[in-house]
Amino acid sequence: MTNTLPVVGAARRWLVLTVVLLCFLPAAMDVTILTITVPTLADELHASPTELLWTVDVYSLLMVGLVLVSGPLGDRIGHKRLLLAGLAVFGAASVLCATAPGPQALIGARAVLAVGASMIIPATLALIRQTFGDGRDHAVAIGAWSAVAAGASALGPVAGGFLLQHFWWGSIFLVNLPVVALAIPTVALLLRNEVESERQPWEATSPLLSIVGFLSSAYAIIAFTHDDVEPPEVVLPAALGLTALVLFVRRQRRMTHPMLDLSLFRLPPLRAGVVASVLPVLVMVGFELQLVQYLQFAEGLSAEAAALYLIPMPVAATVAGPAGGFILSRLGRPGAGVPAGLLLAVAGYVLVASGTVVPLGLALIGFGHGLVQMVASNLIMATAPSAQAGAAAGIESVAYEAGAGLGIAVFGTVTTVAYRLFLPPGTSSSPLKAGDSPETAQALTEAFHTITWLAAALTLATIFLAAQKAPAAEAPAAGA
Repeated sequence: MTNTLPVVGAARRWLVLTVVLLCFLPAAMDVTILTITVPTLADELHASPTELLWTVDVYSLLMVGLVLVSGPLGDRIGHKRLLLAGLAVFGAASVLCATAPGPQALIGARAVLAVGASMIIPATLALIRQTFGDGRDHAVAIGAWSAVAAGASALGPVAGGFLLQHFWWGSIFLVNLPVVALAIPTVALLLRNEVESERQPWEATSPLLSIVGFLSSAYAIIAFTHDDVEPPEVVLPAALGLTALVLFVRRQRRMTHPMLDLSLFRLPPLRAGVVASVLPVLVMVGFELQLVQYLQFAEGLSAEAAALYLIPMPVAATVAGPAGGFILSRLGRPGAGVPAGLLLAVAGYVLVASGTVVPLGLALIGFGHGLVQMVASNLIMATAPSAQAGAAAGIESVAYEAGAGLGIAVFGTVTTVAYRLFLPPGTSSSPLKAGDSPETAQALTEAFHTITWLAAALTLATIFLAAQKAPAAEAPAAGA
């Protein structure tokens, strides 16, 4: 396969990037767009707290396994064809989500939505790599992709809040249809499909093990918060999940043609990119879900008012990639973006947790995470050989979706546990009922401050984890 797609002229190459980012935008937004609809879904669909958590989380958790199929599949059938198929499935699934009659149907429709998104996300990354090669323009393009990734995740609740204020809850899915309708013919006309000459063997065991591993682990984490949970309901899924993940890793290491090419982890810059991707995404997505619930249940804000409150995060996250990349390249130390971005995010979490200058804190969180996502994505995609662009895109997608899925489960669980600890003695209440009395609202407020301090601590820890690989990662990043 050649390093670039056969498009003529620099201007048309940037047009390809614009189209690819347009395709990526709704798939990235749907990771978090449901977070602000939790009160509405609880009321209109009579969803339980567990059903609500799975409605939000199933999208990311399923994609962890599905991208293992779709990333290498793009290398086999061509990433243009994969992208078109993903857009078609994503559009149909959006209709299913919008018309779901109950929480279980919505969970199922969100699972189908994940199938479409699992094709779109790695295809967009691989197309960028093939179109821009390995030069400076590739770093700019990946910076733009990262800006959309970080900005869309932060923008999801904002967009959802405005739609809920003026339309019914299903509109947050139907808004995907105009994008899909525009993207499909544009992709079909603008891009050419290229296929790897050597086709790798196909197998279903690896993605199945990954899906079982992450879903079972998340189930154990979520079940831990149930009032009437029995130990086997936590221990057995946890054991199944961990066993499946161990078997998955062993299988990938022994296979001649693995679904997730763990040999790429021998490259220090790629390892640094994965470390800098998983934990920050876990923290930001988990924190944002709890933030929107706190604003609506404890503070009593409407969906639109909560959306306005959140605006500093997506704005800062969107500008972080290009602005931070420009500044760091001028300083000659692009790799410094990871610790710099994480320190900014830590400062933001501290401001929010302490209740001082909260809008500035949210802006620092958005900018910090956006900057880290840009550097991490560039490290992953620029380090892998061009022929393994699909495999690298799969690793990037797995890292992002694993972080998002586990973040929702972990932070949701910690919030529920902390909320119960802060309730007055003898009081039994769900976080969804926190607005029923001043005491329960105060308990949710204290629980939110607790998980915000947790977010700051995890982000600070990531600085030290990533710093262990910083010397090896610096040289490739600087040359990007």
